[in-house]
This record gives sequence, C-alpha cells and structure tokens, in this order.
Amino acid sequence: MSMMLKRIICLAVILSSMAQAHAFSFGVPKDLIDIAVTKKFPMEKYTLAIDHPITKFKKELAKIELCGTWSEKLTHASGEFCVDVQPRWNKSKGDIEISKINILKINAKDLGELPTALSKTLNATVLSLLDGTSIYHMPDFLGKQLQSIHVDEDSIKLGF
Repeated sequence: MSMMLKRIICLAVILSSMAQAHAFSFGVPKDLIDIAVTKKFPMEKYTLAIDHPITKFKKELAKIELCGTWSEKLTHASGEFCVDVQPRWNKSKGDIEISKINILKINAKDLGELPTALSKTLNATVLSLLDGTSIYHMPDFLGKQLQSIHVDEDSIKLGF
C-alpha cells in the first residue's frame, strides 16, 4: 500500500472512532479549496466563459465570496464579477459544492456597471454556470460520516 493510502485509512479509523464517541470536526484549509476551485476554471457554457477565480471566506455570513472574470464570445464583451455562495454537502458525490449564489457585482470593461436588463441576463447565465460546482471532494469513507459544514476565516469546518 502506498504511504498516502495508509495515512488516509488511519485518518478514517481515527475519525470514525472519535465520531462515535462524540462530535468531531476538522477544517479543510482555504489553500486546498483554492486549488480545487482553480482546477474548475476556465468554465464555458454556450458563449460565456468565466475564469481567474479568487475566493474570500466570510465566517460571519457563512459564505464564500468568489470573484473572477467573464467574457462573451459573440460580442467580445468581457468584465469582472463577484458572487457570494453558500457551501453545501452533496453526500452522493462526496463533494462540497457551491449553492445559493448571490450576485454582488458584474461589470463590463467598456461599460462599467451593466444596465439592469443586460445584468439580469448575464446574472442568470453566471448563476447557472456556478450552481452545483464542486469545490472540494472527500473520499467516500469519510464523506458518508459528514454531518455539517461551516465556513471559517481560513477553512471550511467539517463536522462528524
């Protein structure tokens, strides 16, 4: 067995034992979340692409702010966006996903803040691109024991 696999099995046994005795939690560091998020980009849907993700964890709101750039191929428009998202646990996949997306800002390089009608259309597209995006995957033997997730300043706390 590889050393990494032995460590994961050992961690699973420890977590399982501790979870049976009393509630236990540990954090997935922001750096690991950022690496996983970066691997998901650039994302494209129809003619819209989003890229260059940056995250900021907001413990007081229990949300993660996700900012990046967008570009549209037909019109060659581009700009920046920021959304806040709430992490949710998808037990069937063993993933922490983003949900409850709320647009904080969308602008275009040549126009500044987008007009309301265009902003609504683009908001709907950006929302559909991001909703359900996995930001972290856990091994199944750990993920099936997960009871809760909470946003902290520099990690996502996983409760068992």
